[in-house]
Amino acid sequence: MTICTEFLKSIHTRGATFTSPVPTQQLSLTNAALQRGRYAMLPDFLIQLYTNTGGVNLGSGYIFGPNDVIYTPPFVIPSIIKVNNDVGPLGKTAGKTIFGRNDLFWFAYDAFGICYMLDNLTLKAIRKYDDPFKALNDCLIAGKL
Repeated sequence: MTICTEFLKSIHTRGATFTSPVPTQQLSLTNAALQRGRYAMLPDFLIQLYTNTGGVNLGSGYIFGPNDVIYTPPFVIPSIIKVNNDVGPLGKTAGKTIFGRNDLFWFAYDAFGICYMLDNLTLKAIRKYDDPFKALNDCLIAGKL
């Protein structure tokens, strides 16, 4: 069992919902769109996650996927590309890609795959993660509190 599957199993026991896995071609298109927007491309941990699930929702915590996720309309969880096109230019996210959100924080990674917790209002980095799965976990668990 990989770290990614262990993470997904543990978060599923807390009540997380998942979308369908993403085909390899969709990952390539997502990387191309991120690169066009001058955002960091998908790191290995997100590629692993997206091959198992296209996105994760736990309460108010979201890991954005390559595609929009439509729950009961008009509730839509936007794609990672849409989030970065909408929010990226507003704050101190140069060189970073936002991949998750909860009521309290945004979560992003840089070109080296290092994850950050960002302030909800200013988008200033307030925490740096050595372990990307810890960042994923913090994003989702805080959404359940």
